[in-house]
Amino acid sequence: MVQKIDISTSSLLRLILLILGIWFIYLIRDVLILLFLVVIIVAGLSPLTDRWSRYLTRPGAVVAIFLLFFIILTGVASLLIPPLVTQIREFSNTLPETVKTFSQSSSTGFVDQVASLMVKNLDAISSQLGDIGGTIFTKTVGVINGVVAVLTVFVLTFYLLIDEHGIKKLYKGLLPPGSYEGLAETTRKIALKLGAWLRGQLLLMVAVGSLVTIGLSIIGMPYALTLGVWAGITEVVPMVGPWIGAVPGVIVGLSISPLYGFLALIIYTVVQQLENNFLVPKIMSKAVGLNPVIVIVAILIGGKLYGILGVLLAVPLAAVIGVLAEDWTQVRASFSSPRK
Repeated sequence: MVQKIDISTSSLLRLILLILGIWFIYLIRDVLILLFLVVIIVAGLSPLTDRWSRYLTRPGAVVAIFLLFFIILTGVASLLIPPLVTQIREFSNTLPETVKTFSQSSSTGFVDQVASLMVKNLDAISSQLGDIGGTIFTKTVGVINGVVAVLTVFVLTFYLLIDEHGIKKLYKGLLPPGSYEGLAETTRKIALKLGAWLRGQLLLMVAVGSLVTIGLSIIGMPYALTLGVWAGITEVVPMVGPWIGAVPGVIVGLSISPLYGFLALIIYTVVQQLENNFLVPKIMSKAVGLNPVIVIVAILIGGKLYGILGVLLAVPLAAVIGVLAEDWTQVRASFSSPRK
């Protein structure tokens, strides 16, 4: 006997609204990612803003923080960019010979094949690397959408920091009416985790980049500054970032001599051990508190859905989901019976 399935009009309407809601979220996914970036930055700067507001007005504190970061970035750029561009150009000019030397010093057929493939494309690689220092910023800024996104992040961050309850108002605007009150503690936990993650990530990048630069400079490795900056940048990529950052340094070392390659490998290994056993436990574990397996899965999903940006935002987004899972009972109650 076939049972008759009775679907009420209200249930069907809810299903349609759910599908439309998912479709709408998909359409505005770029805006949501932008807002997520703003929330991360605001969460990272809020403690400093609150501290400085004791001595200045809140708008004055925000302006002072923005000016401080601008001065720091300008100073660092003026010190790093000229030698960095010079080293990148020198590295691109010597790249063909470096790869050939590396392939000749290698005894494995696999490495020879990889090296030969690289040599075939070295002209294009060299020309691109030679111009990267002067054109990468111009090309990025030249993209209208990129400029609009940067300005939007800047303006939203500024106004949310000026208003002491700005982030709370943003949450209230995004959540269903009346549901924020039941989620106040959950949103506070999310803000703390995101802020700690941002500050910890920046600290890790600076620490790893500085340690690699110092270590390679001690052994007299050419392009130490470039390789150190690269190691610091790749630190933002979870799990695999340190390995990506180490590859160019080891190849440059091997192109000089096996001893240099070995010393470079030791330096990267020591830095990575310091990071894994001291820096990450002290800085990031308490901030995010995620299981390594969850981190790997989050990275894979983020990369599949949104490429490199998905990889970069996978860990903080996983931390947010973790907080929501911990407070699921409260979250569900707030959405199922919102207060007026």
